[in-house]
Amino acid sequence: MSGQYTAPPVRRLRVYAFDPQASTSAATAGVNVATIKIPWEQSWEEEIQPGPINDYLEVIDIDPVSGQFYEPVDLNHPYLLAQDGLAPSEGDPRFHQQMVFAVAMKTIRTFERALGRRVFWAPRRVPNGRKYEPVYKLRIYPHALREPNAYYSREKKALLFGYFQTSAHSAGAKWVFTALSHDIIVHEVTHAILDGLHRRFAEPTSVDSLAFHEAFADIVALFSHFSLEEAVSAQIAKDGGSLDNRSLLSGLARQFGEATGRDGALREAIDDHSGAAPVILRDDMTEPHERGAVLVAAVFDAFLSIYENRTADLLRIAGIRPGIGPDQNLHPDLVKRLTREASKAAEHVMRMCIRALDYLPPVDVRFGDFLRAIITADYDLVPDDVLNYRLAIIEGFRRRGIIPEGCLSLAVDSLLWEAPVHHLAADYDDLDLDLEPKFDRTTAIKAAEENAESVHWWILGSESFRTTEDKPWQEVCGVVFRRGLISYDDRETILSRPGDPKGFAPPVEIHSVRTSRRTGPDGQDLRQLIIEIVQQRRGFYDQNEQELQDKHGDNPSGADFVFRGGATLIFDLREGHLRYAVRKRISDDARLEQQRDFLAGYRFGSTAFGYGLQGGSTGTALDEPFALVHRGG
Repeated sequence: MSGQYTAPPVRRLRVYAFDPQASTSAATAGVNVATIKIPWEQSWEEEIQPGPINDYLEVIDIDPVSGQFYEPVDLNHPYLLAQDGLAPSEGDPRFHQQMVFAVAMKTIRTFERALGRRVFWAPRRVPNGRKYEPVYKLRIYPHALREPNAYYSREKKALLFGYFQTSAHSAGAKWVFTALSHDIIVHEVTHAILDGLHRRFAEPTSVDSLAFHEAFADIVALFSHFSLEEAVSAQIAKDGGSLDNRSLLSGLARQFGEATGRDGALREAIDDHSGAAPVILRDDMTEPHERGAVLVAAVFDAFLSIYENRTADLLRIAGIRPGIGPDQNLHPDLVKRLTREASKAAEHVMRMCIRALDYLPPVDVRFGDFLRAIITADYDLVPDDVLNYRLAIIEGFRRRGIIPEGCLSLAVDSLLWEAPVHHLAADYDDLDLDLEPKFDRTTAIKAAEENAESVHWWILGSESFRTTEDKPWQEVCGVVFRRGLISYDDRETILSRPGDPKGFAPPVEIHSVRTSRRTGPDGQDLRQLIIEIVQQRRGFYDQNEQELQDKHGDNPSGADFVFRGGATLIFDLREGHLRYAVRKRISDDARLEQQRDFLAGYRFGSTAFGYGLQGGSTGTALDEPFALVHRGG
C-alpha cells in the first residue's frame, strides 16, 4: 500500500536548540525547542531502523556503569511520525537517542553540501596488522560515560557521551547529559568527520596542530546556532540588531560550562570586555582549547563584519544607528530581514571554512595554512568577491595575530596557494579511476578504496618516480623516492609489487582519493579530484643520530618520533591537469627541527593529546587523543 503514496521530502525531529538549561529560563525557553529536518531516505538508502540506525550512524544505548540497555527509539512508529518525534525530555533515554541522531545527521548534511560529496568515516586499523578496513557506520553511545566528558574515539570509531551529577544550581538540573547539548554533539561529530578527511591531523606536530581540531569543531558548532532562526530573531530583537554582545549564540555548551564550575559558557567567541584590545595569538598559548579559541574568534570576527556590511543598508533605511544598544524597538519585519541576513552570513562563512578542508596539506596543519586554504578555495568557486568576504576573513585573522608563514603580504593574491610549475597532464591521462556517482553508500566506499589503490599503482608506475629527485613528481609532491630519509620498516597501508627493488617502491600512503562538485552563486561549476599523499620519516631527538639514520634509512632501528610529509593534489576534472599541490616536504629539515623542539618540550610529560612512544620504537599519537583533552571541558 505504501507504494501508492509519495514519500515525504523530510523527516522532522524535535531537539533542544541549545541544552536543557535554556528551557529553565523564561527568557530562552521559548526558543529552545527546534525541529530538525532530515531528508527522507531515498530508495538506494537503508530505511531507518530502531536505534536509530541508518547508512551513516548506529546509535547504541548501553550504560556500562549501571548495566542498563535502553530500549531503542523507533522513529518510524506512527505516533512519532505524527508529532515530529519525541518531545524534548531529560528523563527519557529514547529522546536522548533521537537528539544525538538528528543533530549528527544535520551536521553530516551540512558538510556534504559544502564539500560536494559524501562524508566517509576514517578507516579502522586491522588488529595485529598494518592494513585498514572501511568503517561504514559511526557508532554513537548516548550514555557511555558517567563523568563530565564526551569525545570521539578514534580507536572505536564512535562518539562517547557522558553524564554526571552537579551541585551548580545555575545548571538547571541535578544530572547533566552531554548527549542533550546541541553544541557538544556537533563538536564531536565534526571531530569524526575531520578525522575521516585528514586522519593525520590528530597527531601532535606543533601547538597549532593540537588546537586546530578543537577550533574547527567549535567553529562548526558555533555557526550551527545561526540555523536556529527563532533564537537568532530573539537575540536581534533584544540587542537592537547587534550580534556583537555575548549571548546564547556566541557561547558554546553553557549548561556544561556552569555545571563544571565556570561562570557561563564552556567557551566564548566574543572577548570579555567590549572595547578592550582583542585577544591575539601568543607563543605561550599551548593548551589546545585556549589556542583554538583565538582561531574561533578570528572567524567569528569575520562573520560579524560580514553581517554588519550586509545589514548596514537595512538599518540606514529604518533610521537605526548601529551600536546604540537594546533600547531600540525594531519593527518585526526588520527583525525578520536581519535574521535572514545573519543566518545567510553564518552559513556562507561556515561553508567557506568547510570547503577549505580540501585545500589543506595532509599533515602538520597550521592556522596560517587554514587562512590560505579558505582564501584559495573561495577564490576558485567565487572569483568575483563583490561582498568582500575574503577581505573580512583576512582582517579577522590579522586582528587576532594569525599570520601565515612565507607570504609576501596579506593581500588576497599573496595568500592563494601557488599553482605548480608542472601540470602533469600526461601522467594524469594515464590514471584510470571510477568517477561515476555512486548512490549506494557501500558501493561508494568500495569505489573510493579501489581508486586509492589505482592511484598508488599509478604513482609507482610513473617513469618520473624512477628517476632522480629533481624530476616533476618529486618537486610537486614534496616527497622523496630514494633510499635514505624514509622509514622502510613500517609501511602501514602501503602496497608493493612483487620483485620491485626497495628503492623503486617508496613507502607512500594514499589517504584518500575523492571528487567534489560545487556550484557557485553565479552558476560556477567546479569539479575537482583531490588526492592525499603522505610519507613518514624517522625522527630523533639527537641531531647526530638523525643524520646517521637519514643516511642509512633502510637500517631497521628505532625512532623517537614520526615525522611526516606529503601533499594534497587538487586536479581540475574539466581541464585534466593539476591545479594545486599543497605540500609539506618530507625533506624539510627546518620543519623537522621545529617538530623536534616542540616534542622535546613534552618529552618527560604528556600533552593534552597524549603523545608518547609505543613499543620503544616509533613515536605515534595515542589511539584516543580526544579522551583526555575533553575531560571536564
